[in-house]
Amino acid sequence: MATAAAAGVRGRCAHPVRTLALSTASPALSLALFEDDRLVAHSHDVIGRGHAERTLPAIVALLGDRRADAIIVDIGPGSFTGIRIGIAAARALGLAWGVPVNGCSASALVAAQAFAIAPTLAAVTVCLDAGRGQILQQIVGRDYVASAPMIMASTSVETGASCAGPMAGADAVHQGQPDARFALHLPPAARAHSPQAIYVRPPDAILPL
Repeated sequence: MATAAAAGVRGRCAHPVRTLALSTASPALSLALFEDDRLVAHSHDVIGRGHAERTLPAIVALLGDRRADAIIVDIGPGSFTGIRIGIAAARALGLAWGVPVNGCSASALVAAQAFAIAPTLAAVTVCLDAGRGQILQQIVGRDYVASAPMIMASTSVETGASCAGPMAGADAVHQGQPDARFALHLPPAARAHSPQAIYVRPPDAILPL
């Protein structure tokens, strides 16, 4: 489904409505370009660090001579620095192009991937790398309403696996990095948030008072 914001510019566009989705809230740098509902370009690289240097060049490489009519950015939770980089890039491009910028959560993106793999699931427990040797866990239902995030030691969850079976009231547990190509799998309300960061704890570095 095309975003509501993108639908609003359809009448002004001679080309299909293009939506750029980006996620830098995790160790992955994930980008996707859609024309209406169709995915036309995608890159997903687990880079760990270096989002500040690589995000804008990666967007330029993905778009070529194209530009977007709407932008969806991952607003977290996740890496404090990564979230800020993605939102800053999305806002800068939105301002330069004069297009709307909306946010979606990292947990919703991972849940959308899990639901695409297993369409019969009613809910999933999403596990994200929270840094400091910890995992962030949320239960996300089919309506993309999420439980309050919980932080736990990464040793308590097998990272990188997708395990069937009941856990914390959900039908499955899914670990993975947010992937921008699932942005349009989300219902409109889940990808229409204000581009404001979602943090679950203070940053590692605290400025002196």
